[in-house]
Amino acid sequence: MNLKNKYKEYFNLKTFFFLIAFMLLSITAVSSILYIYEKRHQISQKIKTELKFEDKYSIKEDKKKLAKDILNGGYILLFRHAEREKWIDVQMYDAIEVNKNLKAEDSYFINAVCLSSRGLVQARMMGEIIKDLKVPIHRVITSPSCRARQTAELAFGGYDEIKNIFLHKGPFNQKSKEFQMKVKKQLLSYVPPKNSNIIISAHNSVIFNDIFDEREKDIIDILEESGFYVIKNINNKLILIDKFHSFHKFNVFFQTRPAD
Repeated sequence: MNLKNKYKEYFNLKTFFFLIAFMLLSITAVSSILYIYEKRHQISQKIKTELKFEDKYSIKEDKKKLAKDILNGGYILLFRHAEREKWIDVQMYDAIEVNKNLKAEDSYFINAVCLSSRGLVQARMMGEIIKDLKVPIHRVITSPSCRARQTAELAFGGYDEIKNIFLHKGPFNQKSKEFQMKVKKQLLSYVPPKNSNIIISAHNSVIFNDIFDEREKDIIDILEESGFYVIKNINNKLILIDKFHSFHKFNVFFQTRPAD
């Protein structure tokens, strides 16, 4: 075999091994891509879970700081009343109570709009905790609804005024935007002192994202009964700071397990 043929055979062999290596690398790369594609949902969920855990930890620390700062005052705290019975036509009774200037606790439809037996216990417990924590309260405003007034009386020691605007929109033939602007105007009329809070005993469908000039957190889901929004009025600007989904979510930051 001459030298030319030897070189030709060498280069053919080298090309062959190169092609084999290239094919193996290609197969490995394609297999990896297919594996990642098939497992993309699991990988995505794992990443989301880890990020969610970090966010949850951060959120919990922020909530703890806010809960303690509420004890210093300076906030508007708008509560959803304590628990009521679930009547699907509650809005009808709410409308009649306020338009006829009635007190539903003295009426035949007391169970429709007032606190349930559980709600009465819940509001009373809230009141004991608020007293123990020495939450500073400058003024209490309530919706005219029986359940809001009862919550104000049991949880906050009474109320200073009743405002019809803090009854939710549902019972009335009213445009949503009009209602929201009136709520905002009323909230802006309250300027809590730096060392105390203004309490509003109201309903779930009173607060909307659009009424705020600034929001540190968005309103994503509704409050449970007894939950509340934390609001600031700074230079006539309405700012949503955050919310506690239920009163328990606020109270838990002040409860420590006693030693045996």
